[in-house]
Order: sequence, then C-alpha cells, then structure tokens
Amino acid sequence: MFPVAAAAETPYPSKPVRLVVPYPPGAATDAISRAFAQQLGTIMGQTVVVENRPGAGSAIGIQAVKSRPADGYTLLVHAEGFYSAKFTTPSAGYEFSDFEILAPLAQSSYAFIVPADRGWNRLDDLKGVKRELDIGTADLGVGTYSTLAARLASGLGATYRAIPFKGGAEGLTAILGGQIDGYFTTIGTTQSVKDNPHVKVLAYTGRPGSTSHLPGVKTFADLGVPDMVFHSSYSVAVRTGTPEPIRQKLAEFVRQAATSEAMNKARRDLYLDDYTGSLDDYKQELMRLAHEFEASAKARKSE
Repeated sequence: MFPVAAAAETPYPSKPVRLVVPYPPGAATDAISRAFAQQLGTIMGQTVVVENRPGAGSAIGIQAVKSRPADGYTLLVHAEGFYSAKFTTPSAGYEFSDFEILAPLAQSSYAFIVPADRGWNRLDDLKGVKRELDIGTADLGVGTYSTLAARLASGLGATYRAIPFKGGAEGLTAILGGQIDGYFTTIGTTQSVKDNPHVKVLAYTGRPGSTSHLPGVKTFADLGVPDMVFHSSYSVAVRTGTPEPIRQKLAEFVRQAATSEAMNKARRDLYLDDYTGSLDDYKQELMRLAHEFEASAKARKSE
C-alpha cells in the first residue's frame, strides 16, 4: 500500500499538463490558447503542452479529453463547438455534464463582409433584395455561423441559402473571389481584409454603442437590425469528477493565468475582448446559446 499512499500525497502538479484545442492551428482560438498555456505553465511551474485535435465540429478533441483520467492533467479549450457538435454529430460520446468550465479566456464579436462588386455599401442596401442571398457558413448546419446567418436574414426580411465551408479560411477565399454574397468573420480575421478593395465590412455583432476594433463600422444593433448581438467565447474546462483539492488548485491557477497582464496583451494583439461578467453569468450565457443550437437542430430534423 505504500506506493499508493505516496502517490496520493504527491503534490499537484507533479508532471506536465496537456491543453487540448479542438480546432486547427493558426486560428484565434489556437493563438489565445497558446498564450494562455505559456502563462499557465509559468504559474504552475510545469510545462503546459498544447495539443490540436480538430475535427467533427470539435467533437474529436472533446472526446480525446474525456477519454483521459479526470486528474487535472488534461484541460479542454471550450468554445461554442462544444454544444453544436453534440447536436450535429450523433457519435459524439460526451455529455455537457462531463466538463466544468473553470474560467473564460476571451471573446470576439463577428463582422459581416460582402463582395465590393455587389454595390452594397450600407447594411440598408440588403433590405428588400429580391433574390436569395448566398451566405457562407463554416459549421455543420448548427452553430455560430448558421445562427448568425439565420438571424441576419430575419432582421433584414430577406431569404438566404447557406453555403457550407470546411473552415474559416475557405469561406474567406470565397468572399474575396465574389463566389458568395456574405460571410461572417471574427474581428481578428477581419483585420486582414478590412482594407481590401474587393470587400466591404457592413456591420459587426457587438453590443450597442460598443467600441470596435474596426473604426467606422457600426454594430447591427446601432444600425437597426435586432437580435444580432453575439460573441464567440473561449474558455478552459476540466473533466467533471476531478478530485476537489486538485480542482480548486487548478481553478486558481487558471484564473491567475487568464487574468494576467500577459493575457491582456495577448487579447489586445489578437483583437479579442476580455469577458467582464462573473463565471456564473458566463455559464448561463453559454447554456442559453446551447438551447438555441438545440432548437435549430430540431428544426433541421423536422424539415
């Protein structure tokens, strides 16, 4: 019994920690996760290894974390895909209750961009368009992009056709080439195209009166289109069932890293915003979004 007792007394953390990002390298989710991992490792005194596990709308990465012990040594970067993947991937072998969010990392609103050759210089130019709008989506029919496309069409009194893409870069290429009528991009991604003569940035999904990283661009709400306040959020989660002493220590490490000045700088550099509400508020907002995704999934099945 001596080895068992000795292991139980081993202080946490005593080995490297793995941070699973269920998205490909290069995107904002990956970039903020790597900045967080570096800061967390410094605070914990252990190496934090970032592991990208994209696929199936993020279900592959989520399943990878669930398959590992609930010992505080494997963390999940949690985003909206956590909920949409559950509704769109029948084989997703996890439940919402399998994970606990420890702290938000960042959030981003979305800009709506259109090809410049359409002649649409203001959001009002899309109102009353007689034909169906081709709007790019980068999800599996239930998720952030599909939700925003549906809300926009409703707010404009227009009809649309979803044009699915495998990822954000593919959709961006399509909008630059004029192959689709509109596309939603994170504010960080929009920085690379906002001055491109082939596109126009018409609005973004921030709160009314908010300050944007896109000078001169107003929010949908300020332009009179309701129900378009939306932020994509990134957070850190751990397996439910992690021993409470370890969970408490880990939660404090995560909180310190997420609120550090180094993370504040990383958010600014990536055109991301901090989440200013409480952790409980954050969890409630995500659950409301999960219910919206669930309703969308049920509606698709009934079509």
